[in-house]
Amino acid sequence: MDNTNTKEKETTQFIKAEYTEEERIYIAKKIKNISEEMIQKEMDKLIQIGVNAQNMSPRSRIGNNIVDYFTFSERLKTKGKYNISFYDFIFNIDEFKKKKYIQNMLHYYDTVKNKNKTKNEYIVLKEVYNICISSINIIRPLVYMEIYSKYNPKNILDFCAGWGGAAVAAAALNINSYIGIEINSDLKKPYEHLIQFLKNKSLSSSSSSSLTNFQMIFDSALNVDYEKLNYDFVFTSPPYYFIQKYENNVLYASKKEMDIHFYIPLFTKTYNGLQFGGTYIINVCKDVYENVLLQLFGEANEIYPYKKSKRQNNYEEIVYVWYKSNDKKE
Repeated sequence: MDNTNTKEKETTQFIKAEYTEEERIYIAKKIKNISEEMIQKEMDKLIQIGVNAQNMSPRSRIGNNIVDYFTFSERLKTKGKYNISFYDFIFNIDEFKKKKYIQNMLHYYDTVKNKNKTKNEYIVLKEVYNICISSINIIRPLVYMEIYSKYNPKNILDFCAGWGGAAVAAAALNINSYIGIEINSDLKKPYEHLIQFLKNKSLSSSSSSSLTNFQMIFDSALNVDYEKLNYDFVFTSPPYYFIQKYENNVLYASKKEMDIHFYIPLFTKTYNGLQFGGTYIINVCKDVYENVLLQLFGEANEIYPYKKSKRQNNYEEIVYVWYKSNDKKE
């Protein structure tokens, strides 16, 4: 048995975190103390950047605080490697400190990286968790803005909405409509607050009357009737094989099972519902492209690297683009 499987079994013995919502919010703020004033200023900057997002540095984090302000505390519930969330990690920290690899990292922070004690305990533990367990990434609003500006959509479908970066980008560019589908029902309240913020910000910042219309559907993306939705553009990043375990997601026993029961029906339904002449863009690893998308839709019309750091385990991230023909098939 390899080390990964051994660690997987070891971590199943840890106790699931028992924090209240207030405690989770407190922990999240200890890591990222973001004020409403900060997100107001960042949204102003995004609106000013507009279609020039492609000129921004790939390292720019403008807009990230908006996403984190509303959804970071929920993101910390995501289970990474060994089926452990950050909340589980700190709830069981005394047990984790018995692990040599955790001991080594904490010693390194104590004697080298954080020897001046500029970072509080929660920030240190989150960075150790990122390195030793899993880093739960977001798609930056600027990445969405760059892609939206390149293809100029009117009505967007994001069938794996995630943490809110796509909604922020749609509002910043004043796109007609954004439809987000998200299986994690715990994000319902955060999204309500985020969308209210975006609407208020758009009203105070834009002279246009065509403000973004938001429609959020909290359900499995497999359950949605896409023929009833109006969209000319798809861009999303569905869960990769076995990397992260989001709230309410189904766990599949193998890649083949995930292909058959998740990717194939999901990609087929969302593509069929796309307007003719529309654009279909998926950000996935090469395996999913070759195992599923290539078989369903043929070779992508465009393929290019996705502007973000690689996920854990060095999964390569690529953007695959198809244009749906204007010729309606009988």
